[in-house]
Amino acid sequence: MMGGERVTRSEWLHIAAPLVAVIGILMAFIAYGFATQKYWSRHLVIAIFVLIILYATTLGALNLILRAIMWRAIINASVFGGAAVWYFYFKPNVAAYFRELANR
Repeated sequence: MMGGERVTRSEWLHIAAPLVAVIGILMAFIAYGFATQKYWSRHLVIAIFVLIILYATTLGALNLILRAIMWRAIINASVFGGAAVWYFYFKPNVAAYFRELANR
């Protein structure tokens, strides 16, 4: 199931595998950044959600995915990306932590 729609395994791999691969690489960099206290790690978290929105928009514009799947991906990425932006950039103690890392 993708976005509430039934898809075959080959359709899912064709559509989602490139995105999943890039997100996996970004997550490895995020884990490294968090473990080594790098200030740029929070930017990569946001990049994942931006990437999902861009990927869904592009595939939707090219009619490679159903509109329902495109909109669901965009809405989910926007909601969770918004929560991540609030947490990493506006939650006072977390924002202060990353400002301190950037000033080192």
